[in-house]
Amino acid sequence: MKFIKSLLSVALLTFICLSAYSQTPTGQIYFMRSTGYNGAAVNVRIYVDDQLVCKLKNNRFSIHDMAVGKHVVTVQPTGISNGKKSDPITVEVAEGKANYVNVVQRVSGYASYLSCEEVTQSSADNTLKKIKQTTDCGVTENK
Repeated sequence: MKFIKSLLSVALLTFICLSAYSQTPTGQIYFMRSTGYNGAAVNVRIYVDDQLVCKLKNNRFSIHDMAVGKHVVTVQPTGISNGKKSDPITVEVAEGKANYVNVVQRVSGYASYLSCEEVTQSSADNTLKKIKQTTDCGVTENK
């Protein structure tokens, strides 16, 4: 009986060690939106590598775990729009590190459009103090 318990203990320990090593390393991306009154009534769709990850309301931020490596981020307004995504930016995610992406509203002549930009942690800290975190991004995953 002791032999079986010892064998099970070794098997369990081996399983735990192997599962710890098989996890994909991740970092985080914070998506922040504080675009003022223009377009505040509609959500913004945030895409990472052409996959919808969040429908973000104004004055909100969301945190997403991402695999280490380069990721392409774009945004698209909901509601009445031309349906085009913003110009893409590339975000380099490092293991255990946080990246900060701000959704900004740009004006060109009479038209306004959304884009995204990566910002530093100190800039993000100022924005994060003023807005609320959302954990419900309104995206259902197809599994």
